[in-house]
Amino acid sequence: MLKAYSIFKDLDQKACEIITNAGIQLELSQKEERPNKEDLVELLKNYDILIIGVKEKLTQDMLKEVNCKKVIATLSIGLDHIDKSFFESEYIKVINCPTANVISVAEHIFSLILSLKKRIIEANDISIKGGTKKDLSRRSQDISGSTIGIIGAGKIAKEVIKIAKVFDMKIVCYTLHPEKHQDLLEQDIQFLNLDELLSNADIITVNIPLNEASENLISNDKIRLMKKSATFINTSRAEIVDMNALVKYADENETFNIGLDIDVENYKEILNVKRNNVIITPHIAGVTQEAIKRIDIGLANNIKRYLNK
Repeated sequence: MLKAYSIFKDLDQKACEIITNAGIQLELSQKEERPNKEDLVELLKNYDILIIGVKEKLTQDMLKEVNCKKVIATLSIGLDHIDKSFFESEYIKVINCPTANVISVAEHIFSLILSLKKRIIEANDISIKGGTKKDLSRRSQDISGSTIGIIGAGKIAKEVIKIAKVFDMKIVCYTLHPEKHQDLLEQDIQFLNLDELLSNADIITVNIPLNEASENLISNDKIRLMKKSATFINTSRAEIVDMNALVKYADENETFNIGLDIDVENYKEILNVKRNNVIITPHIAGVTQEAIKRIDIGLANNIKRYLNK
């Protein structure tokens, strides 16, 4: 019987049933803390299937301990926490759930956009202090009719496009291979190069994975192309953007808005100041109650399908 280990003790009950009904012996972690590197190596050695999350970093040297077939199942869309050597190994099959939290992230993107454009947090702070609309740093703005520039053309980008259409927004898009997205061309989505998009969009959202090509894609020079009145949203990895340059641009231009949903650990020093034009959430976009359930069940089904093959 195959043995599986989940580092999450609260894996959805239905997901657990799917795995055990597939003839797999499942063990749930009873620890509060996440496993460190040494713990992960031991788990890789002792279990056939390892269920991890995005915080578990699998590095090339950890493969030395693997000499038989294993399944790495990650409760995430992204895969950048797993070294490429795992995907190349004859012993490893990596399974994820690429669609489970797509709608959750798209909704979060628009919650950041609307919070910034409508001055929601600033207005809330003013109201608590007994102030009035006259105390706002500037008037709120509509997003209807504005131009949204989407960096990426994957599943989240396409969900963002659906919502943007409801707001009657003009939609432009940047992707390395627009020819691969005939479905968007048929929707009259205009593809621009990156500089054109950054220069022309009123609202910009980053929806691409972190890899060698995308790291620091939004550099200082690219940031300076954006309108001083633009709203910039990043719910992807922070490393795609020059964070220091981005925050500096917001400090120089109070009409430039930033909405971030990122792991803030490496950016505490520049993000620990409250700003009226910056909203930060700690990488929660894809972990709504509904998304977690979809991810758990989706991953369990993907494990089952793979083993049935």
